[in-house]
Amino acid sequence: MSRKNQTSELKSRVMEVALVHFSEVGIERTNVSDILADAGCSVGSLYHHFGNKEGIAEAVFVDGVNQFNSRLLAALLPRRTASTGIKASVTFCCEWVTDQSELASFLLSREVRFSDSAKLELRAMDRAFGQSIYDWFVPHVKSGALLELPKGMYVPLICGPTLEYSRLWLSGRNSRSPGDVASILAEAAWQSVKSDGEAKP
Repeated sequence: MSRKNQTSELKSRVMEVALVHFSEVGIERTNVSDILADAGCSVGSLYHHFGNKEGIAEAVFVDGVNQFNSRLLAALLPRRTASTGIKASVTFCCEWVTDQSELASFLLSREVRFSDSAKLELRAMDRAFGQSIYDWFVPHVKSGALLELPKGMYVPLICGPTLEYSRLWLSGRNSRSPGDVASILAEAAWQSVKSDGEAKP
């Protein structure tokens, strides 16, 4: 294995182990020594790659957002109709939260304190992600398949109910997982943005 691959594997292992500890006791109460032991990582390597415990948490967050964004786009962009795209996006979100519940809970926790460089990286990621979503939406709005709404309204209308349901499930207040109710949430999302003139899919 090349040195580059070894480094990538080590960083992934540290982040994976750290996420388990962060999920169990939170970032503040997690001991770096526990991460080192479980990941099989030296102190020097950990601090070289991440700087400190907060740097690990930051890396887990950025990697998680990147993972989510890329997979959501993979679910959305190939869809050729408005209805299949909206429903596929919501279905993906529901299934991802269900399958990646630890990571989803971490991303929604607001516990991470970001460095200036991480804030810039996240903003750049958000802009690129938002532009890709917007580029997919525009033709469907122009064709009359989707309601013409202010740019910032689509994501809240489409993802808001799924996000709130996911929060409730992750906190133990909903017994059925988002994956179990994906079809209901997907249909609700579609109904919230479809044009009255859109034929049934």
